[in-house]
Amino acid sequence: MLAVVAVAWLAWQQVQVDAEVGAPKGPDRRVASARGLANDAHALTSVARETLAERPIDGGAFRMLGLAAALQSNPDRAGELYRIAARLDPRDDIAQAMLIDASFEQGAVGEGVTHVDALLRIAPHMRESLLASLVPYVANPQLLDALVKALAADPPWRGSLAPVLRHADATQTETLLAALTQAVPLTAPELAARVEALTALGEPGHAREIWLQSLPEADRALDGLLFDAGFEGIDKTDGFGWRWNEEPGVTIAFDAIDPAQGQQSLQVDFSGRAVRFVGPRQRLVLAPGSYEISSAVDDRTGSPRRFAWFVQCNSGPALIELDLPANSDGHWKTVRADFDVPPDCQGQQLTLRHTGRSMAERQISGVLRVDDVQLRKLPNRVTLPNPSHAE
Repeated sequence: MLAVVAVAWLAWQQVQVDAEVGAPKGPDRRVASARGLANDAHALTSVARETLAERPIDGGAFRMLGLAAALQSNPDRAGELYRIAARLDPRDDIAQAMLIDASFEQGAVGEGVTHVDALLRIAPHMRESLLASLVPYVANPQLLDALVKALAADPPWRGSLAPVLRHADATQTETLLAALTQAVPLTAPELAARVEALTALGEPGHAREIWLQSLPEADRALDGLLFDAGFEGIDKTDGFGWRWNEEPGVTIAFDAIDPAQGQQSLQVDFSGRAVRFVGPRQRLVLAPGSYEISSAVDDRTGSPRRFAWFVQCNSGPALIELDLPANSDGHWKTVRADFDVPPDCQGQQLTLRHTGRSMAERQISGVLRVDDVQLRKLPNRVTLPNPSHAE
């Protein structure tokens, strides 16, 4: 049986006054005042009967009778009364919350998720907390199926799922999103959450494949060991494309004037401020082996310290630092170097950094352009025996 999701008391405590309507009056005031009687079955019954005598179709009164029945250990009767309350007032968030608990306690998971859907539609303030309480149980096939069906209908609360999954267990996130993608395409935030989950689970190759298939065909044509090596495609992307942070004193943009190859290059403008520059970066999924990295550069900053491309394992030391030469003649220069990826390096990152250490060295002005950043797989290196040890 699915563990009970404790939402009823949370809903009871978080009911808010509608500013357009104002504080409750008449029977509504009586029902609202009963919130302090949540543990007194007799008092709840008394208030409910008084209210029904004045307004026989008051949903809140039936909900109070349901609460009283639950306190008297009569869950079946409580469930019937909650259903009446929800039918009379579908926007009664407490009744919906009680029906979630009652349905899950009885093993009626599909019905429970129906009330989850209703509650999340009428109580936006509960969306992330309630979804976070459900995600740990997605291994339950009934809950998973019901949640996927609800999400596939694109409810107004679907946008709250991805922020929750960003902080959820990676296995649970992948379980839910793998099932959801079989029903409907993932939203961009959901796809990003799935990529993060798969990467955390040690499956960066699978994560990259899923991300790549989500792109338009024209953008998929830019793929290689490095995605969009010539900066020809879309601006900053999530997943396995180029990414960079906005930083005061630094402007990064594509430039179509005189690229080293293709239609454009990446241009970085420095305003003269002292910055700890960490520029464009991209996740890599390189198999163990030998590689060559190369890059075209046009460095007109005059900085005393070099810019460099770094390839680093996700958890481990840097594999290569490719220093980029300063420009002295106004032309593109290309540099290259070889490096090895060890077997225990599951996933890497390529990052452009400035190697300045002191405040004075990090004060940069001028323009840096980079283009045609390439990764090439080399034949496996063969270590020849030392002739001096030959028999």
